[in-house]
Amino acid sequence: MLAEREQGFRKMLEKSIVENIKIEHKVILKGQYRTAYDLLKDSLDTGITPCLVGPPGVGKSLLARKVAEDTGRSFHEVFFDENVTPSRLIGSFDPALVVRNGRNISSFEPGPLIRAMVEGGLFVAQELNRATEFCQNSLIAPLEERHYHLFPIGMVKAHENFAFVSTQNPIETAGTYRLSKVLVDRMGSWIRLDYPDKETEMEIIKENTPAFSLPESALNKIYDIVNATRNTASLEIPASPRSGIFLTKLVNKYIERFEDEDAAIRFFAPAVLSKEMRVREEGKTINMIIEEIVTKRLE
Repeated sequence: MLAEREQGFRKMLEKSIVENIKIEHKVILKGQYRTAYDLLKDSLDTGITPCLVGPPGVGKSLLARKVAEDTGRSFHEVFFDENVTPSRLIGSFDPALVVRNGRNISSFEPGPLIRAMVEGGLFVAQELNRATEFCQNSLIAPLEERHYHLFPIGMVKAHENFAFVSTQNPIETAGTYRLSKVLVDRMGSWIRLDYPDKETEMEIIKENTPAFSLPESALNKIYDIVNATRNTASLEIPASPRSGIFLTKLVNKYIERFEDEDAAIRFFAPAVLSKEMRVREEGKTINMIIEEIVTKRLE
């Protein structure tokens, strides 16, 4: 019985494997997003390495994926933190295959950076300012010389379509490292994103909410609550557009369970907004701040 279940799972796994994930929802290219998309694509077409800088949840990753899809490149990404090592990017030799075949191409398991270089794909270094200096140094040769020396196989030369994009949260965000000057010098285009204007953010929320059917009044209240967190001095990290999407999805689907839209928003808001916010002011909790904001916006 267990063997049959395992075999069934493996068949399901095989069916689920795809070469690339397609963007399911329309990407809103308006205002700052149109400018950032054009700068990103133009930089890559010119052979310049760009860096997308902005707070979490404003759409840096989505823009990079959109460019990869529009230019026919495969998409590879790594989310950096202090635990990511060069071998995670480059790849490693399988010990069992090394014993059988030696240290050669047949025993090498490539990492996402080498795959992107060989295939001519787009490699996105997510939150690169969370990478250690040791890990940052492993990116210098692929960026500058477009090659990587893979011992003992030899020099891996990047495909002409290979492109590299980094993303970075604002430097004041806790838990980040400074990018080394050597690496910064190899990034020729710094594209900055902030929270979108109201019209654009509301369109993004609608586009990402299946079967959107809320009245405009409810959407305005949700936006006002999310936006208020960005103007609250006691919050170090406010709510992102992603929080607005999550809150709207919940209210949109379950609003019939509540007496009115205000009750639905009030019920779901604390659970959604508290996930990413960070308090700066002592003596206040996230729940206290959320309660203040929600109550004020629903008066």
